[in-house]
Amino acid sequence: MFSNSYNSTTPTSQLPPSVLICTFVSSSLSIVGAVVIFITYSLVIVARNQTRRLLVYLTIADLMTAVGNLVGASRYVYIYVHKNETEYLFNRDQMQNICFTTDAVCDVQSFVTTFSSLSSFFWTSIIMIHILMTLITQREWSSFRNRVIYHFVSWGVPLGITFLALSYDVLGEDFLTSTGPWCWIKGCLHKPEVFLWKTLTGKGWEILTYFLTMAFYIMMKIYMWKRRLRFKDRSHHHLREEDELYIMIFFVIIILRAAGTIRFLYAIENTNNSPGTFDMVLLHIQSFGDSAQAFANCILFCIRDTAVRQDMWNRIRGMCRPVRDEEPLLAVTC
Repeated sequence: MFSNSYNSTTPTSQLPPSVLICTFVSSSLSIVGAVVIFITYSLVIVARNQTRRLLVYLTIADLMTAVGNLVGASRYVYIYVHKNETEYLFNRDQMQNICFTTDAVCDVQSFVTTFSSLSSFFWTSIIMIHILMTLITQREWSSFRNRVIYHFVSWGVPLGITFLALSYDVLGEDFLTSTGPWCWIKGCLHKPEVFLWKTLTGKGWEILTYFLTMAFYIMMKIYMWKRRLRFKDRSHHHLREEDELYIMIFFVIIILRAAGTIRFLYAIENTNNSPGTFDMVLLHIQSFGDSAQAFANCILFCIRDTAVRQDMWNRIRGMCRPVRDEEPLLAVTC
């Protein structure tokens, strides 16, 4: 099943600009979306509960991923715009043959995005667990012990896994195999090693998150359906109506990241010299989706949340009202 290395699937020319545009646009939108989530959490009191706090932690991880992928794409552009392409391809061939890298930007970006992606998967699962237990126990499932466990699992475990990858010197230039224009696991390693480390540092946990969140989603929908049949109202849920949107986070992560997972599985079996049209289409989708989770969460949990939307709109309208009634010429209206 495995060939010796990923070299046979490594692109020999630069990426089309559309791939880079997808990464720049989605990363930028996610940075803006993350800022909106932070601002609404600080200002909207009615939505400042434990579930929202967990969303903030997830957003911190997603913001790190967006910034990291933006840096990775910028590095790629810099290489082709400010350096000689022939020289870069020659250096890349050397890196493939003797498997070394001296690019500090690539190494740091790989470390940051590996850690933040893992953390995002853990926080996504914890949000689903928290909502499920809140529904079952009929109270906020947020004791001090639980909060400690949340942070240990979602920050500590990813950090440990990332440092393990760093200690084995496997973080670095990916050669665009199963990723966008950013760095992850060195593509010059033997193919079984690349598969193992990408599974351990990302894809394995990502696929596990798919199944866990899907199972939690089904359990919560069944539980809520049974409770509604019994009580005929939603007062027993101990959740705001808008908080029920959080169970949709299951769809967000799958829709945005499925293309990257398909490319990962496809790269394992692919022995062609060219990635092909199918892989290129998936690359465009992945280049947008892998960086877009903070933006998607902003739409789902800020714009679609009625309380948050109305509160922020009222604040904007208040800022546009006249400051002084006696100075009509300086008045601003909305």
